[in-house]
Amino acid sequence: MNSIPESSEEVRILGIKQEEVTIPRLDGTRGSALYCIPFLLNKAPSKEWNDIFINKWNSPRSFSTMHRPGIAKVINDKILLDGTTIEEVKDYHRDTLIMCVDDTNQEYKELIKMKLKRQQIENEKVKEFERSLNQNDIKF
Repeated sequence: MNSIPESSEEVRILGIKQEEVTIPRLDGTRGSALYCIPFLLNKAPSKEWNDIFINKWNSPRSFSTMHRPGIAKVINDKILLDGTTIEEVKDYHRDTLIMCVDDTNQEYKELIKMKLKRQQIENEKVKEFERSLNQNDIKF
């Protein structure tokens, strides 16, 4: 039988994990003023949720001209934006981040519903097979 996640609690952003924000290099090279900002989640999402989220971040349904596709990753119970600043998060990325998490939760819920439906159909097929076997209507 396929395993369906038992917790239906949605993934939410709890805040910035300040002690894990990296320090910018500031060496004058391109991108040296940018750094990694980790956002703590209420739980570690599944791999499927992570994949959906990355797709949502890379191609959000709405975004500013300051959007940076390709900088997001999910590790355990954190979303990392690697290549931004706290000012950019405040002014641009925050709203996109919240929208992408909400959109991901919605799509993930639909995925789980589809998996449950497939699992129910499979279970019904197995029950029907077992009923067929239990009829014991073959005479010798």
